[in-house]
Amino acid sequence: MPDFTFDLLFQLLPSALLLAGAVVLPLLYTRVLRRVLERLHNHLTEWLYILFDSYVQPTAHILRVLLLYLALLWLPFLAGRTAILAVLRLLFDLALTFLIGLGAWRAAPMCRLLLRSAQNRLDLATNNTMGRFFENIFRTLVAIFTGIALLDRIGVPVTGLLTGAGVAGLAISLAAQSTLSNLIAGITLVLEHPFGIGDYVILGSSEGTVEDISFRSTRIRTTDNVAVTIENSKVCSEYIQNCNQRSSRLWQFNLGLTYDTPPEKLAELCGALAEFLKEQPSVQPDSVTVTVDKLNDYSIDLLVRLYLTTVPYGDFLREKSRLNLEIIRLAAQHGCSFAFPTTTVDLPDKN
Repeated sequence: MPDFTFDLLFQLLPSALLLAGAVVLPLLYTRVLRRVLERLHNHLTEWLYILFDSYVQPTAHILRVLLLYLALLWLPFLAGRTAILAVLRLLFDLALTFLIGLGAWRAAPMCRLLLRSAQNRLDLATNNTMGRFFENIFRTLVAIFTGIALLDRIGVPVTGLLTGAGVAGLAISLAAQSTLSNLIAGITLVLEHPFGIGDYVILGSSEGTVEDISFRSTRIRTTDNVAVTIENSKVCSEYIQNCNQRSSRLWQFNLGLTYDTPPEKLAELCGALAEFLKEQPSVQPDSVTVTVDKLNDYSIDLLVRLYLTTVPYGDFLREKSRLNLEIIRLAAQHGCSFAFPTTTVDLPDKN
């Protein structure tokens, strides 16, 4: 009995060592390879560094899977179990195929290097819209080919499936015309580049900051922090207003003054207000106009029109608030009062 136990332990020793190696060696491998890549970073081309870096974790998992596979093969009670060994070999092949595909998936940032060579032509300096879009395309292709490889390893007739997919493609395309139109519209948005990720846009009745442009839709975040998803075909059919591409914002408003304001004071206020606004660093001086616009029912309206160079919406609101307070003080200094709706009632004399 002791000899039998000793023999069994001796037979299980290789498997135990391999299992321990499956736990420890991948960690050491990852740490050492990371340090080597950090030292070689300045000596490697960028695409090669991205490729090596993307395969660090997948190759560590491949090493772990290989050691686990060998540990199972060394188990004495699996000797001669052809069916079980075939299943283990299949699982090992599937894991290897998946991890290779995972490394390619993680290497998607290499797409940006291809686009960077055409940076001046595609205007990629200020946004990453096209980079993200083509990374999604690359990852989709990697997922498709990895899935085909996995199906092929488990014995699924991939050739027959592809042939059947080609036959069924026409019927599917007829039922998915909207999806196809959204895909074409998404490619059009990326190539024409009317806006990019991070831009503040107005799309019909929706406006906000662009968060993502996918194959099917565009997602924007409104000012009240609501995520709105719009189909790309609808985005292309709208008038697109990109607020980030303007150098200034129009500010136009009316000041209603009371009818007892003398014309001289109106002229003085118009001149003083125009001079005040032209002196502000956030105002384009040549865009300032202050005129007596119309004689309203209860007020004399001054039309003030100017362009502010504070483009971000929050800064624009704060600058308007500051200028409005100064305008109120300026009107008070010139003895002008703001009008409000009033009603005069004449009562007949009872006498």
